[in-house]
Amino acid sequence: MIHLKKMSDETFAKFKTDSQASYSAHLAAVETVPIEEALRNAAEQFGKLVPQGLNTAGQTFFDVIETASGENIGFLWLGLQQKFGRKVASINDIQISPAKRGKGFGKALMKLVEEESLRAGASRVRLHVFNHNEAAKRLYLSMGFQATSWEMRKDL
Repeated sequence: MIHLKKMSDETFAKFKTDSQASYSAHLAAVETVPIEEALRNAAEQFGKLVPQGLNTAGQTFFDVIETASGENIGFLWLGLQQKFGRKVASINDIQISPAKRGKGFGKALMKLVEEESLRAGASRVRLHVFNHNEAAKRLYLSMGFQATSWEMRKDL
């Protein structure tokens, strides 16, 4: 159905733009800030997390390839780190193109995330999802993820 392919410099440039745009759109909605401010924040965060781009230690970037067509239908940014004495994989960004959603690719990608994480020696996978992203929350819960905390706010 799908497989992962290490991201090239060429596709990394597009991924970086798409990732920051997607994150900033969610951030602007949640924080009720102008999109320009959210874009600045996304660029700053990306620069801190990935200072050497594809060569940043502990960070791996993949294109998601539909096996039958060879088409690039998404991406995965997977980070690895030590937390509390165990290796943990962190899904920093994940996406299936809108035209391919609802066809089982998300579940297949999450299984590949688990396989890749185990191959890297991780015993846990973690992720962050914005609360308004109901489709993503349903997918993650269906794959056995559990909510571990809530970030809450009250505007005054």
